[in-house]
Parts: sequence; C-alpha cells; structure tokens
Amino acid sequence: MPHMRQNNFPKLIKNLALKRADYRCERCWSKRDLEFHHISPLKLGGKSTVDNCIVLCHNCHNITPKDRFLLKNYFLKFASTKEMINYYNVEDEYEAIKELSKELSIDYKKLRNKIEISQPSHIYAVKQGMKHSVEKRGHAGFNIPYGYEYRNGELKIKPKEAKIVNDIYQWYLSGVSMGKIVKMLNSAQISTKKGCFWAKKTISAILKNLLYCGYFRHEEKITKSNHEQIIDLATFRKVQKIIESQGGKPSNF
Repeated sequence: MPHMRQNNFPKLIKNLALKRADYRCERCWSKRDLEFHHISPLKLGGKSTVDNCIVLCHNCHNITPKDRFLLKNYFLKFASTKEMINYYNVEDEYEAIKELSKELSIDYKKLRNKIEISQPSHIYAVKQGMKHSVEKRGHAGFNIPYGYEYRNGELKIKPKEAKIVNDIYQWYLSGVSMGKIVKMLNSAQISTKKGCFWAKKTISAILKNLLYCGYFRHEEKITKSNHEQIIDLATFRKVQKIIESQGGKPSNF
C-alpha cells in the first residue's frame, strides 16, 4: 500500500477511489504521496462521494486547477506539457492547445486563457523561459523533429534522417499518397525518431512542418530561423497546395 495523506473523505470512499485508480495518481500514475481531491469543493456544495473524488500525488495535487472543465479535459488528460505536445505531434504548447480546442469544440483563445490563468506562478515562469528559447533559437529543445537533433542549444541536421524527410517530400510531390509512403517506410524497416512504426499522422506532420523550410511558428507568429533547412520554401508551398487540393488542411504559410 503506497503512503497516503489524510484528506476529508470517509474511509470507504477513499478505498473505493484508490481501487478505481489502481492505487496510482490519476494524472501521472505515481504511487507516492497519494492524496484525495474534491472535484467540486465542499464550500461550493461538493460532496465527499466517489464520483467527486480523484486520487492525485502530492505534486499533481499542488497544481490542480480549480476549473472543473480544465480538470477533466486538460489536467487529467495530460501529465505534462511535453506529453500533450507529443500526443498531438506538434511543435509547441500553443499548437497542441489548438488541437485540443478542436476536440473539445471550444474557442482556442478561450481555452488558452483558461489554462494560463490556472497555472501556478512558478510554472508560468518556466514557460516564459521556454518562450524566450523559442524566440531566440526557433525551438524549445524537446520533441525534436525527425531530421534534426539538438546540440549546443541549436537544431542540427541528422543526415540520414534528413534524407528520409527529403524523400517523403519528393514522393508526395510525385503523387505517392501518405498511406503508400507509410507502407514504403515500414517495409524498409526505417523507424521513426521514437523507434516506432510510421503512421499517416506522422507523415502529415512532417509535410506541414515549417521547420523543414527554415521557419518556425510560435504563438501564431511565423519567423525565419537560423537553422539549416532540409526543404526549400518553394517545395514546401507546392506540398501545401497538394494537401489542400486533396481536401486536407495545409500549413497556413
């Protein structure tokens, strides 16, 4: 049994909540320093019931948003910003929030504002540091795109991966579908950066990623970067036109 902290719930409710949570934090799956949290606070009429109780580790409990909508649809869905970025296979938190807002059918700016308001001051400070890094270097330093690596604070080309990126663009320009490209790469036993099989979502993300033609997008702003490009701008734009002509959503550049 993991170490538990005492919270204002009856013992039976705690046991039921722990069993439902498999004796882990329901956000990050940690088994350490577990606590119980009222989804709807007692002072606002919330009850000490199983349905109103979630199990969280001490660290997650300390940063739990008070907004019930965020708690259910954002906070408990992703254990970190990095996880959310990886899940949507995008370049930064703002693009990830945009994808989440589509899923939830909520205005992007409204959701982003809710999230920013809910964050503790120390997390806000960290994100400001990340923002500075992106604005200075064109990348925050994690979720590095296929074709690149991060060395000495800068994006550097990985030749073997960069060749695959270039091949993907040329295949697509020649009429090969994303699904066919996936089969070709998997058949050749070429793995993704994470060592996984290729999927159409991965190919789509590569074909829409501005970093490959020497630009980056951050908070709705597109900026020219100093890193070496893999694809020329003309090729990138041709690909976006093909994506759009086939009913897809191209990169708005």
